[in-house]
Amino acid sequence: MTGGRTGREVVAITGASGRIGRRVAPLLDRPGRVLRLVDVDLPDRPEDGPWGALEHLELRPASIEDDDGIRAALDGADAVVHLAALASEAPWADLLRVNIDGTRKVLEAARLGGTRSVVLASSIHAVGFADPADAAGTEVLVPRPDSYYGMTKAAVEALGSVYADRYRMSIVSARICDFEPEPGPGRGLSQWLSPGDAARLFEAGIALDDGRHHIVWGVSANAPDGYDLRAGRAIGFEPRDDAVAFATARDGAPPEAAVRPGPIGGYFADAAHPLGERW
Repeated sequence: MTGGRTGREVVAITGASGRIGRRVAPLLDRPGRVLRLVDVDLPDRPEDGPWGALEHLELRPASIEDDDGIRAALDGADAVVHLAALASEAPWADLLRVNIDGTRKVLEAARLGGTRSVVLASSIHAVGFADPADAAGTEVLVPRPDSYYGMTKAAVEALGSVYADRYRMSIVSARICDFEPEPGPGRGLSQWLSPGDAARLFEAGIALDDGRHHIVWGVSANAPDGYDLRAGRAIGFEPRDDAVAFATARDGAPPEAAVRPGPIGGYFADAAHPLGERW
């Protein structure tokens, strides 16, 4: 894949200033590639941001809620990594406006701009009411959202399916689990997604060119082995990091076994956290 207008592959990242984008964008820097960072909150100059060391960088201030702005920002991009979203439970109207309609605007802008591959940030919460045994033994779980937020991520996956089937775009919906620099205890040992593995997942989606929609886990190769990795491996995503190995090296002793009672969505599936309220 090469950018016809620049001579370089152009990879656009929406939500580039967010928690995932800030850490993963530098890991996607490659010779022959331009990283086009899209967000409402960007520095005036590339050297003032966390990506200052990157050689081929474009900053495109734009909101995914603005049709014209996002179309201009994504025009000519070879691939789009769509991370911009409300990342937790929130009022219904806000989630509908940002997560669902914003994703539709991004996909439409990508289509009109000639993009052929898209990675959509879905979430474990799209299937948050699934049991751990189902997550470990089922290649692709059917949606079982644990919240309005999780429902919007299931809708994001459905939008990805529409655009892949209708326009032959190659689209990966990544059900991102617990993205952190380091794994947490308990449930975090099975759900950790390291920055390095997030970058490897995005690279697999960027390289994809089959005109199909794929739903994969965004999770590392963690020793508790709580998630079926077959769908990710089928598109070339081979996670390398392991929460137990990381924690053992960090702490000098193996961590306690992961405790995974109840639905995989954790507290998102708890009735103590009301639907539509910010937590």
